[in-house]
Amino acid sequence: MINKNLKFLSILSLAFFGAAAVNAQDFNLNGLNAADIRAMQADKGIFDFIKPDKPQPMGQKEWTIMVFMNAKNDLSDSQLMGLVGKWAEKDIKEMKEVGTSDKINIVVEHGIKGKGSKRMLITKKGGVFSSGEKVYGEYPNADMGDYKRVVEFAQWAKTTFPAKKTMLVLWNHGLGWIDPKMEQAPSGTGTANKGILFDDETKNYLRTAQMKEMMKQIGYTDIVMQNACLQQMAEVLYEMKDYAGLFVGSEETMLAQGFDYTGLLNFMNANPAFTHEQLGEYLVTWYKAFYAGGMNIGPISMPLDDMGATLSLVRPAALSELPGYLDAFAGAAMRNNEEAAAIVAVQKVIRFTSLDPANDKQKMIAAYADLADFASIFGAAARSQETKQAAQNLVAFIKGRLVLRNVGINGDKVNGYDYTKVGGIAINTTMKIKSVPAALEALHETKYGDLSLSRASQWDEFVAWTDGVWRK
Repeated sequence: MINKNLKFLSILSLAFFGAAAVNAQDFNLNGLNAADIRAMQADKGIFDFIKPDKPQPMGQKEWTIMVFMNAKNDLSDSQLMGLVGKWAEKDIKEMKEVGTSDKINIVVEHGIKGKGSKRMLITKKGGVFSSGEKVYGEYPNADMGDYKRVVEFAQWAKTTFPAKKTMLVLWNHGLGWIDPKMEQAPSGTGTANKGILFDDETKNYLRTAQMKEMMKQIGYTDIVMQNACLQQMAEVLYEMKDYAGLFVGSEETMLAQGFDYTGLLNFMNANPAFTHEQLGEYLVTWYKAFYAGGMNIGPISMPLDDMGATLSLVRPAALSELPGYLDAFAGAAMRNNEEAAAIVAVQKVIRFTSLDPANDKQKMIAAYADLADFASIFGAAARSQETKQAAQNLVAFIKGRLVLRNVGINGDKVNGYDYTKVGGIAINTTMKIKSVPAALEALHETKYGDLSLSRASQWDEFVAWTDGVWRK
C-alpha cells in the first residue's frame, strides 16, 4: 500500500509540476519502510518521504555551516520584555528561507527542551512539498552540554557534507570564561540562567577549559561564531586559537534574536569566496542597521536606542602574540608601582554585563572589561614612560592586528559607558566591589590561574596585584 501510494503521488507531481520536477532515477520508491516513516516528523512534506536510490557521497561544496543549537533551556520558550520567544525555531525558520544550496550546506543539531535533539540538513522550505529539513537522526537522551557531542556532530557534518571551508556556530547562552559549580548554580550563575552550551536537563555545559580539546578533536574550522553572550573574551578565544581561522562574537550580552541567518546565508551564497574583511563589513553593517531599526516581535517594534551592544571579528593567529603584549604592560605597571593608574582604570573602564544584571546596575561585580579601554585609561594615568609606552603598544596591537573588525553600539547610561569606544575583545579585571563575597569566589569551578592565557602570561598575577591595590 505504501509503495502504491507513493507511486501515485509521484505521477501526480509529474502532472502538476511538469516532468522537470521529478526524475525517476533520483528515487527508489521501494526503499521506504514503516520504520522510516516513524522516524520522520509529522510535518514533513510529500517529497521528504521519498528516499534517495542509495546513499551517495556528497559532492564537495564551498561551505558547510554547522550550527550546534542548544535550546534545552529557556531559549526554547523564554520571555523577552514580556513577550514569549521561541528563539531556536525563529533562527531555523530564517535558515529555511534560503536553505542548503549548490554552494553551501546548512547542518543543525537542534537540542529541544524535553525532547533531546535532532540532527538535520536545512533545505529551502517550499510549502507542503518541502518542510525545509531532512532529519538524519533523533536522540531523546542527547546531552547538549557535553563537548564530546559537539565534536561528534562536527566530525559527522564534515564527513557527510564535505566542503572546502567550514563554519561552526555555537548557539546558546554564554557566561564568558567563568565555569560555575553545578551545586552552586544549577542553571548558569543562578541569577540569569546563563552558561556555555548549558543543558538545563542534564545540568551539563561546556567549560572554558574544554574548548581547546573540543576544537582540537573537531579539527581546523575556518570560522567559529558564538551566538551567545559575553564570549568574545581573550581567555575564551585563547583556548581555541590554534584550530580556527576567525572568531566572531560579542563582548557584551546578545539579544535572543541572535544573528540574521537569512541575511548571512544570502551574503555567503552571493560570494562564497568572501574575505574576512568582506564578512566583517557585512556583519558590522547589519548590526548597526538592526539596532537602528529596532526589533520586531510580531506586530510590536521595540526601539533599541538605550541598549548597548558589541560585535567583533578576532584573528586567532594574532592571539599567540597577546601574552607578550600583556606581559610588557602588566610587568611595567607592577614594576613601576602604578597604583594610582590602576585605581583610575578599575573605576572608569567599560564593563559588560554583571554576574547579577537584575540587581547590580552599578556593575560592582562585573569582572569583564574591554581590554583596549582598560589599557588606554591605565596608560594615560601612568607616571612612567615605560608603562605609558607598553599600554600604547597593547592598544595598537589590539586595534591593528588582533581585532579585524569591531562595532560598539549605544552604551550603558547608568555607568556612563560609551560602547563606541570598545576595542573588540574583553578580559577579566578587578571588580569594583571592595570586598568580594565568599559565595562569589566559591562559584568558580575552574580557577582563573588554570586557564591557558593565565599560564601563558602574567595577566592573572596582574589582576591579583590590582585586586590588592583596589581593596587597600
